[in-house]
Amino acid sequence: MSITAPRDSGWITRTLRRHPWLSEWLIFLAALVVYQGSRAIVIGNPTLAFTNAGGIINWEKTSGLFVELSIQQWLLNHLVLTKLLNDFYMVGHWTITPLFFIWLYRRRRTLYPYIRNAFLAANGIALIIYIVFPVAPPRMLTSNGFVDTLGGVSQINLHGGMFSRWFNAEAAIPSMHFGYSFMIGVVGALLVRHWALRLLALSYPVLVFITITGTANHYVADSLAGAVVMAVGFVGVQLWMVLWPRMQPYFRARFRRDPLPLDRSA
Repeated sequence: MSITAPRDSGWITRTLRRHPWLSEWLIFLAALVVYQGSRAIVIGNPTLAFTNAGGIINWEKTSGLFVELSIQQWLLNHLVLTKLLNDFYMVGHWTITPLFFIWLYRRRRTLYPYIRNAFLAANGIALIIYIVFPVAPPRMLTSNGFVDTLGGVSQINLHGGMFSRWFNAEAAIPSMHFGYSFMIGVVGALLVRHWALRLLALSYPVLVFITITGTANHYVADSLAGAVVMAVGFVGVQLWMVLWPRMQPYFRARFRRDPLPLDRSA
């Protein structure tokens, strides 16, 4: 009778130890599924989303920030550029951000965990805002003069087909398109040494702002909110790093199980 050796169940742990970058891919994959999946399945309130959008427009007009129509009108006079920005809107967000984190992991390993955690924290904050404060994007407010350049110029329909499963039509604010670019621009400019690379890093959020505003996918307020949410993510993680070492001994003492008393009656 032969005895079969127990199946080795630790191969995953050993593989991750040999290739730690796999853990990072799994973390980002899980975050992407949760973030995009949650945005897609949130049952929104269209009436409230349009009401909130109107409130944002009124606030921008009062604050002198309502420049979306001017930017878009200029772009509509340059349709080739508009189409390029439409394509950039659909592709750039999903390629530049991963490339940034790959570069960060390879070149700035000590800073990588902090920036990654801040990024994930900011996305968590954004997801909560999408749920409690739905906002219709400008492209849906055609009565206000906005034009859906994705559909009208590039024939890209975010409200039907496969895209509708990944885009929440009522999640305009905050703009994490701009939030991500703001993070990449600031962090990149601080970490690279050559002035040309710093200028390139800082120009990225400017390009994203023109893209998302001119194509009527976000309001100016959305970009401002995206930058604030990203900054809050960084501040929150920094506070956690400072406070948790001081709080850890208390929680360990509070939740540690005391050993069972010995039975001396035996």
